[in-house]
Amino acid sequence: MFVDDDPVTGSVMGRNCDRAGFACKVFQSATKCLEVFRGEGADLVVTDLRMPGMNGFEFLREVRAIDADVPVLVATGYSSVENAVEAMKLGATDFIKKPFDFEELRLTVERTLKAIQLKNENRLLKKRLRQGNRFGMIGDTPMMRTLFNTIEKVADVSCNVIITGESGTGKELVARALHDYSPRRDAPFVVIDCGALTETLLESELFGHEKGAFTGATQRKRGLMEQASGGTLFLDEISNISDAMQMKLMRAIEDQRITRVGSTVPIPIDLRILAASNRDLEDMVARRQFRHDFYHRLNVVTIRVPSLSERREDIPALVEHFVHEFSDRYKRRVHGFEPNSVRKLYQADWPGNIRQLRNAVERCVILADGPILACPDGDGSTVPGQEETGALRFPNEDFISLEELEQGYIAHVLHHAGGKKTKAARILGIDKTTLWRKLRRYEAQEGEL
Repeated sequence: MFVDDDPVTGSVMGRNCDRAGFACKVFQSATKCLEVFRGEGADLVVTDLRMPGMNGFEFLREVRAIDADVPVLVATGYSSVENAVEAMKLGATDFIKKPFDFEELRLTVERTLKAIQLKNENRLLKKRLRQGNRFGMIGDTPMMRTLFNTIEKVADVSCNVIITGESGTGKELVARALHDYSPRRDAPFVVIDCGALTETLLESELFGHEKGAFTGATQRKRGLMEQASGGTLFLDEISNISDAMQMKLMRAIEDQRITRVGSTVPIPIDLRILAASNRDLEDMVARRQFRHDFYHRLNVVTIRVPSLSERREDIPALVEHFVHEFSDRYKRRVHGFEPNSVRKLYQADWPGNIRQLRNAVERCVILADGPILACPDGDGSTVPGQEETGALRFPNEDFISLEELEQGYIAHVLHHAGGKKTKAARILGIDKTTLWRKLRRYEAQEGEL
């Protein structure tokens, strides 16, 4: 946000910010800027000091009362040591003179934002260390320490990685950690669920297509591999793709080039590939269900994520973390589970792993009657999220496919969530992008019928 009562200065600032890639809101009134800032906030504020009505010093005091951390640069044509000292005492981040050279101002802005970013990263790192939270994951068992050490070794090496583990163990968190702590951290991290799309849609999503390449291709589309260039592409559930698609992907990964559907012009890319599967890919290779050459192209390093049953000692810390997360989200005044319930949560089987445990804790927080949580069952034989299989009714005949069952269940959850996809995705334990792609596939199939 930029505040200056001179409209010409504001206009020049707006044009220069556009060229430099900054989204700048220009105000001629400090009062008006303060009103917008109170509702929206900003990454950085630049203000003149000498203005009619509310001057820059008063404005600075008000901004600091709302946000103690936002960087504020003060500028004035009546620059003096006294003004600089007073502005710094009031919390100004830096002081610049008018008329200022925009290139000099741009460098000051970039330097200030970088300093704030480093400060926030350090603060987040210290918070994670205090919480025993590394790479966005919680755990202090030997298996988790081994996992963290492997991530540290592999993150800054731009090699392909296969991440294995049961559903719900956090394979995508490992993939995100490998990206966030790599030299590619400032480039895109793109996720695609290979099991959620038909082969034709998957090829179009990955490689993109030209206008008219197939029915419905009304315009050119950049594929996800092209969009992710310079960064990381995470191929989730890689075991679900066909032999032909494996061959196309392997060629693209080897050559670091792709060709859009309907085109003959190769496009250079720069990608790190992370792939995940809850199936044993090595066994699939031995059974000739997965291409051995594609497997070895991906499998420079394998990282296995342990199941929750293998790291049961982490359950109390995970439960405590989820209680804090959902009590904040749903504005519930809860402090944790009573001891007997913690013991039941610790001893229970969790075939759905952390995703199932997280959903169970979320349900308890939502239904809480007081500050101390308890598992709702009376005899301790089950815990929330582990109801007997009789809760699901299966037909004795007229069986339906898994895809039809999934489609019906997703429709049921969406109805329960009032059509809100974000809420439905959270209940289903999948990300919103995966849900969106599944729904789009169902719509495409209905259109074909």
